[in-house]
Amino acid sequence: MKRRKGRNLNWGNESLLPCEDALKEVQCGRRVCATLIATRFQDDYGLTDEKVKSYLSLHSNVLDEFVAENVNIETVERWLLKKQSRQDGKANFQNINRYLNPNMQAVVYELNSHVEQRMDPGSDNRLLLFELCNIIKTATTADEFSLYFVGDCSNSLCLFTPMGFKDQQQRPVPAEPYGLTIASYVAKFRKTLLVPDLFEDNRFPKGTWLSSATSIQSVLCLPMVTASNDLIGVLELRRQRGRNPFDSEQQQIATANLAWALVALHQVQISKGLTKQSEMNDFLLDVSKTYFDNILAIDSLLEHIMINAKNLVNADRCAFFQVDHTKQELYSDLFDIGEEKEGKPVFKKTKEIRFSIDKGIAGQVARTGEVLNIPDAYADPRFNREVDLYTGYTTRNILCMPIVSRGVVIGVVQMVNKMSGNAFTEADENNFKMFAVFCALALHCANMYHRIQQSECIYRVTMEKLAYHSICTTDEWQGLMRSTLPKSLCKELEQFHFDISPYEDHWPTFFVYMVHNSCGKTSFDLEKLCRFTMSVKKNYRRVPYHNWKHAITVAHCMYNILQKVQGTFSQLERKGLLVACLCHDLDHRGYTNSYLHKFDHPLAALYSTSTMEQHHFSQTVAILQLEGHNIFSNLSSDDYEQLLEIIRKAIIATDLALYFGNRKQLADLLEAGALDINNQTHRDRMIGLMMTACDLCSVTKFWPVCKATTNDIYSEFWGEGDDMKKMGMQPIPMMDREKNEEIPSGQVVFFNSVALPCYRTLAEIFPTTSQLLKSCRENLAQWEKIARTSETSDQGQAAPSKNVPVKIEN
Repeated sequence: MKRRKGRNLNWGNESLLPCEDALKEVQCGRRVCATLIATRFQDDYGLTDEKVKSYLSLHSNVLDEFVAENVNIETVERWLLKKQSRQDGKANFQNINRYLNPNMQAVVYELNSHVEQRMDPGSDNRLLLFELCNIIKTATTADEFSLYFVGDCSNSLCLFTPMGFKDQQQRPVPAEPYGLTIASYVAKFRKTLLVPDLFEDNRFPKGTWLSSATSIQSVLCLPMVTASNDLIGVLELRRQRGRNPFDSEQQQIATANLAWALVALHQVQISKGLTKQSEMNDFLLDVSKTYFDNILAIDSLLEHIMINAKNLVNADRCAFFQVDHTKQELYSDLFDIGEEKEGKPVFKKTKEIRFSIDKGIAGQVARTGEVLNIPDAYADPRFNREVDLYTGYTTRNILCMPIVSRGVVIGVVQMVNKMSGNAFTEADENNFKMFAVFCALALHCANMYHRIQQSECIYRVTMEKLAYHSICTTDEWQGLMRSTLPKSLCKELEQFHFDISPYEDHWPTFFVYMVHNSCGKTSFDLEKLCRFTMSVKKNYRRVPYHNWKHAITVAHCMYNILQKVQGTFSQLERKGLLVACLCHDLDHRGYTNSYLHKFDHPLAALYSTSTMEQHHFSQTVAILQLEGHNIFSNLSSDDYEQLLEIIRKAIIATDLALYFGNRKQLADLLEAGALDINNQTHRDRMIGLMMTACDLCSVTKFWPVCKATTNDIYSEFWGEGDDMKKMGMQPIPMMDREKNEEIPSGQVVFFNSVALPCYRTLAEIFPTTSQLLKSCRENLAQWEKIARTSETSDQGQAAPSKNVPVKIEN
């Protein structure tokens, strides 16, 4: 509205419009005047308010004339003041609606803009709340406000300004009386308080804590309570003297907007929490990558743990102690010296420090696995000052956390002196708990790796010693290369019943001769064949029966079978079978499979079935892999793989537990006329039977040899029985030397149930091997004769102080 020239009317500090303009304003606001006139004339003329308003609405000129002629200037001025006051009130109400109505775009945009500006994870939530409270001040037309936050101690309030906490001053909320100040009262009872006139209210002698409180008339104070019912602060709104006091309408506006502000703050905190969690996930991923890149170097791993722990909780120093549970001590030799190089902390390797697990804060964490957050280290009696004395560093506050692996504390990380000057927070504790999981995993893997490394070193040293003692010397293999067999012995080797016992010096030469005669002299490199043969000899133990002599005897029997069935087996099969026979009892310890399993021998843990047989094959492969020993190196990869499989199956077949099923299957095939030598399954069964026949071939030698070998077998069995007795267990009769009188009858049973069926089936498949069956029957007759006689002298000869045949189990 434009001002016109004329006399101005003044009311207080307000400048009024000229009277002419005022009249026009009144004319526009005729409802006000109509009400006045209706009131004046209602009693005199029986007029109602509605009748007067209706008449004046239709005849506005009457109102104009009446005012111009009858109303003085002072009255018009009073009307003008009321008019302006109502307009101000309407404007304020519209302004209030902006903040009270959440659907209004203006308030939404304004409030959201403040929230969006503070979504940065590094921003201060308290500053955001301060800005939102400033909007509430505008919405309630307050002249000023104060924002108090609950202090570090829950019984204090701290005034907050955009520059931070004012002088870091904390004002107490006393237990009694509660009414020293309005803010402390609201904080204590968590109730909104409306004080229309502060000086007429005697409840709060200290008013609002402000030095300028004499100018304050009305106060509206609200508690800020989170969704979890935690008090975080107090908002205090004030109006100066001369203003209308706060009323219930402003209280509703403030309450509604403060609730929105707290919701907005909660959402910002959630957003920040998610952002922080994402950053933590990225941090932990980087940590895990760093750890496992450095897992081979334990010092580097510990260094990275300390660097990341410091960064995680913003600590000045960090120490890491490992736990020695055997000695009940904590120890460390790597320390944070408080220096940096190229932006990274420097850690010094020193003489190892050790102290009892019963000492200090770190000791308690190691013992209990609990987290300790110590705001004042020297005030805590558990603090061990030895490290400070050693390093010259002063510890103010400590966050000490355990590193737990599989329920056992393996380390303690001690973060010292929060960089901000305050104590470590609960958030620091929670973040470190996640971090500690990765530390534990990395340390566990590192320790496991180092134990494996140590075991590997021990293994290598052991293998070096074994290699020195188990690999043939140059003189040994070169001597074999130069050796030859007399022609008389060459002829003897062609007989099943040939006894190799008197010719021990020639046993290696026997094998080389048999390989050359069966497979051809060019089938193997002679040097490698001699190395291999002499090293196999050295890897047989000096046990009574399953020894080097037995290996050559079995290989000799296989050689004769192959010579009698020439054309049946390929050169690859002949090579494999001769090598399998030579190696079929490598590193035999003189104990049966059942004994190894009964007493949890490590071999039983490695091989659950055919234990010793699988070990024999493994030893064979190990010798083949020695330098200069691979007699099959000239084969193609396919032939080499096929040959190893032939050897493996042949050695496993010497497990007598497999013999019974195998022989029955062959017997059934023979009876049905279905045996097919070209069928690989049938062929494998035939080879298995051949291996058993060779393994038991001592029963096909001349009677003196058969009887002497029985002594060796029983000597080995009785050794196992003696060991069982030492452990308080009763062995089976066959292994009990006190029951040696049962040997003849036991041999009769063995021949009838094992040996004769084996050679009978073999003779049916290969008739040229019938000599083995014939010799077996002759020796059975001898055992039956001894079993029938009662002469002690004969029994003494037949039942020696050593062993009996039968490879019931390897």
